[in-house]
Amino acid sequence: YGVRHVGMKYDRSLFGIKMSDTTSLARCLKETHTLTTLALPSNLIDDDLLRMLMSGLVSNETVTSLDLSHNKITNHGVRLIAKLLGPKSILTSLDLSNNALHVEAGRFLGRALRRNSSLLELNLRLNRLSDEGGSLIFEGLQSNSALSILNVSCNSLGERSAQGLATALATEHSALTAVDVSCNDLSEEDGQQILQVLERECRLVSLDLRKNMLEESAAAISEIVKKVELQVKRSGMDAGAFK
Repeated sequence: YGVRHVGMKYDRSLFGIKMSDTTSLARCLKETHTLTTLALPSNLIDDDLLRMLMSGLVSNETVTSLDLSHNKITNHGVRLIAKLLGPKSILTSLDLSNNALHVEAGRFLGRALRRNSSLLELNLRLNRLSDEGGSLIFEGLQSNSALSILNVSCNSLGERSAQGLATALATEHSALTAVDVSCNDLSEEDGQQILQVLERECRLVSLDLRKNMLEESAAAISEIVKKVELQVKRSGMDAGAFK
């Protein structure tokens, strides 16, 4: 929602989705039987606009991919979004990157992940979850057997989050295959915790640890993950040849 070719002289009110647009979209979401992907990035969506949008989403039975990245959603908005992740959820992909999510958002999402069995991909990068919020996300994942791809980069995660990630990876029912925790505050000790778990068993094919305070453990973890990735590729090739 915006205007093209406006140059340097423009009215800021021309940009972003408006309440009238959101009302119309919510109405359409209630009626559609075909829409599967809803992408509304960079639309200045705040909690009030999200609340109107949610009036349509909670009644929708087709949308499986929701992109609300680069907006102005806060903890209150995430509390609403968490309703889409209940036991009857059909959502498989959720992108909330670059919003205004703090600790409470991590609490709401962590609780939702405990009982959710549909979400496969969750992107929370470029928020303000902090170490506490991140640990709450990973705490929820310890009871989750569906989520495969998680991005929590650039969220000021630290020791508690590393412990939570290690515990989540150690659970037998974990479905995580790709995790991005780059650009956080993980220390070498945190890396060692994760390494100990992966040395016992690793199902990850991607683990991004760049821009943390890791040295030896990061290199060792990378080697383990690369081996798993290679094994997965070989298995795929063998399966293809068998067919």
